[in-house]
Amino acid sequence: MINQKYMDIYVKINLKIAINVKWKYILEVVDYRRVKTVKRVAAIYDIHGNYSALNAVLEEIQQSDADAIVVGGDLAWGPQPALVMERIMALEENIFIIKGNADREVGERHGIEKGIDKWVADINHWCSDQLTDAQIEFLNKLQDNITLKIDGLGDVLFVHGSPRSDEEAIRQDTPKNEIKPMIETVNQDIIVCGHTHVQFDRSVYDKRIINAGSVGLPSAASGACWVMLGPEVDLRETEYDYEFAANQIRHMKDPDIFNLSYK
Repeated sequence: MINQKYMDIYVKINLKIAINVKWKYILEVVDYRRVKTVKRVAAIYDIHGNYSALNAVLEEIQQSDADAIVVGGDLAWGPQPALVMERIMALEENIFIIKGNADREVGERHGIEKGIDKWVADINHWCSDQLTDAQIEFLNKLQDNITLKIDGLGDVLFVHGSPRSDEEAIRQDTPKNEIKPMIETVNQDIIVCGHTHVQFDRSVYDKRIINAGSVGLPSAASGACWVMLGPEVDLRETEYDYEFAANQIRHMKDPDIFNLSYK
């Protein structure tokens, strides 16, 4: 007779569900090849371990009429990786998460052997060390992109960097001829990206490209940046107590590892 304990484990693994004493999450239940239809989507990108900024944005989203959230990558590379991962993984309904380059580097513990600077490698390893095995597995299983059909906008492709690479940057001033090879295989009319931490909304040839900005490490804003999609495009900035967040970081066990200013 099969021990019930091992049967339970078998069932959980096959359903790809991981259970923690404080929370549970579904590791992989969304078929990203199928296009789901939603009315309004809140797209939050580049959280970078900023727990206070994430909470402020999620509170605003909860007060809105968004019926889905897309997390566009770079979740845990920052000062509070475990708290951010726990918060994200606790979201239960209509949550779609894609992988950023920093998620890959933290999940796979990229070091200087990958050709990256030592300070980046040090942060990769530090962040990875803060996470549980389940959180690391979660990062490593994330998809590269997702398409959602949004009211008033049609099919929208969500990527982290560009449609062909999570490390490619599309900026407000990137020449069109440089962007063309990045998007030439894309069938969707609208592309939402992040990675550069600066919001914009521009047209390139027959595509509309929207950068959601950064929740946790914005380059050109004092608040947490994100975008609401459907039926219009609304670039948003949420205020939060960044002084409190900075104080939390200063009192961390190893705050000196971050040469970054979290606002």
